[in-house]
Amino acid sequence: MSKPILDVLERFVYDNDRQVSQCEIVMDFEQEPKRVAGSYTAQGYQVVVEPRPDDLPPFAKDFKVELVGKRAAEGVLVAVKKNRDALAADANLPRYAEITSAQPGWRFDFAILESEEPGARELRGAQELPDEDVIKALGDAEQLAPTGFLRPALTTAWAGFEAAMRRRLRASGETAGWGTSPRPMLNELYSSGILSGGEFRRLEQVHRLRNEIAHGFASPTLDAGVVQFLVETARRLLTESQPAKKTA
Repeated sequence: MSKPILDVLERFVYDNDRQVSQCEIVMDFEQEPKRVAGSYTAQGYQVVVEPRPDDLPPFAKDFKVELVGKRAAEGVLVAVKKNRDALAADANLPRYAEITSAQPGWRFDFAILESEEPGARELRGAQELPDEDVIKALGDAEQLAPTGFLRPALTTAWAGFEAAMRRRLRASGETAGWGTSPRPMLNELYSSGILSGGEFRRLEQVHRLRNEIAHGFASPTLDAGVVQFLVETARRLLTESQPAKKTA
């Protein structure tokens, strides 16, 4: 698959960890569609496994997908792939995703079969930071950046941002906790309209910068503006995660 097609898929794909509100990631590919169907059924969807054309919505009659789910005025189409190579080999998926995302009430999900990351297992049972500590971390990052300590500033800001993403997703009724990696959260926030396309693409770049720093690589594109953008986005998500105040 060409690089542009992979770029399109990167806007939609869910991988690397468990995002239960989207799909249950397990290793048994033969049984995966039924297990994924179970997670959607638990969310109130009526699910058809290996749907025929008559089971699909009018805009998707020629789609080859593993699942279709319907819930009230909402619908979801799900492609289940063994790994990212299988995802890249299916040239139809970008078209499916683009068409589906343009339909009111419909979304297109991907399930890629990968084991849970060791890092996520190590975090099992970890406690969330109190809101005041998240806010302090963001403030610390904001103060560090102008002093030239950009790498620790970004690491600190990213920690606060991840906490803010989890809070914002939970406020929307999604599942987000110790086992949820950053990429699925970014995807969900984007597909839900909480992040704009521009914000999503820039946060993807910041995510790569954070990984470069965390693993001891150079990060030549890092500047104070990146840290400030991350801090401001995290603060917005925190604000939006708070219950709306009732007016008299």
